[in-house]
Amino acid sequence: MEGRRRSPCHGRRRRRAAETTLMSRKVRELRRLVPGGTAVPADRLLLRTADYIVRLRARIEVLRVLSELAAVTTNHGCCHVDGDDASRL
Repeated sequence: MEGRRRSPCHGRRRRRAAETTLMSRKVRELRRLVPGGTAVPADRLLLRTADYIVRLRARIEVLRVLSELAAVTTNHGCCHVDGDDASRL
């Protein structure tokens, strides 16, 4: 008994279906991660994701600068009280 012959397109269809499934999974994940992502169509979701990344990078930069400022303030003793200065408090 001989096996069925598959059409040459069979592998391409299966691959395309797998790619579609993977893309759908990635879109669902983006919708979960990006604020407001559940309320927009997929093409707008990509724009919203790009905007969200820009905002996150800006927040990271602000936090980095604040962290450096706090380290400089702490290390240079601008708020340090010496023993002699403590008596004046």
